[in-house]
Amino acid sequence: MAEPILVIVFLRGGADSLLLVSPSADPDFIAARPGDLRVAREGDEAGRPLREPIADADFRFHPQAGALADLYDAGDLSVVHAAGLTLATRSHFDAEARIETAAGGAGGGGWLTRWLDVAGPQGPLPALAVGSALPHSLDGSGAAVAGELQDLMLAAGHWMAPALRARLIGGFGHHPLLGVTVEQLAALSDAVAARIWNAGTNEPRPYLPDVEYPAASDLSAPLMNVARAIKADLGLRVATVDFAGWDTHAGQARPFANLTWRLSEALMAFWRDLGPRQQDVCVVVMSEFGRRLRANASGGTDHGRAGAMMVLGPQARGGRMLGRWPGLANEALEEGADLAVTTDYRDVLAEVLAGHMGTPGLERVFPGFTPAGTGLWG
Repeated sequence: MAEPILVIVFLRGGADSLLLVSPSADPDFIAARPGDLRVAREGDEAGRPLREPIADADFRFHPQAGALADLYDAGDLSVVHAAGLTLATRSHFDAEARIETAAGGAGGGGWLTRWLDVAGPQGPLPALAVGSALPHSLDGSGAAVAGELQDLMLAAGHWMAPALRARLIGGFGHHPLLGVTVEQLAALSDAVAARIWNAGTNEPRPYLPDVEYPAASDLSAPLMNVARAIKADLGLRVATVDFAGWDTHAGQARPFANLTWRLSEALMAFWRDLGPRQQDVCVVVMSEFGRRLRANASGGTDHGRAGAMMVLGPQARGGRMLGRWPGLANEALEEGADLAVTTDYRDVLAEVLAGHMGTPGLERVFPGFTPAGTGLWG
């Protein structure tokens, strides 16, 4: 097996996990929300039930998450419900910073940056953030940021890169640190070009995935680029993909259904596109927090606390629901409003790093934190 790879898909905006993986039979849930913000148990719009639930609440995937349900039933996907930050915040900025720094006030950079420092992976492209900005989880890492692999080349036409490389490195020769950085960028440019550049046409070769990605999903292109980087054998070990739009304060039902379909179908296409490389890859889907139990007057839900994390990968013994369900009775809610956090999200990440990435001694990755375990690899 090749070196293990971790892909983080971050649902920006606070995804409503009570609608994505829904306790459809919970009487408190039924009383708290209108029908379009719950998952039906019967009829054409019924959600698919999860086997091995963590409580007697008839947990079901949203009806637009059919592909996620297929992955779950195939034993590739696990769900950890009621997971999140142990320190309460309903600020997107604060929650994202805390969850991606994962240091509890100690340690610098993001948690993936610290993992890179501990693991010391080799290869031209150990870390890739697909998009236009570096997420907090990779702060201080120097990870590549690109929408497409060709964006990592030093010039639009690769024929310019050798001369440009020599001029840049020579021009910064008086500054050893910056010279090394430019040299590394040049090496990455050459490595990418060797795999995607067509010298005959003087342009990048198009990526031909092994499956058709849903054109209607804006998550397809980022995941396709991760798949391409994996198949190109560039030494990729960690990749991050952001999927925004989950801040559903008003008129939630329709946009949430669309977001869920786009997530579900694109993730299935990515997984199938990997083919035999599935054995090397683990995908974690997470968000900064969940939504409140009770619907608001605008037909949406406001910022909450616990959410659901999903882990995709054959090594994780999928097809199981994990965590401890606190229930939705008023006395069980956090501040009388939110699904309570019963699993620290770092427990999930730590188990993925230990079980999939083979990282011993995680105290440097999650300083001051002692993992309790979730059973993903148990």
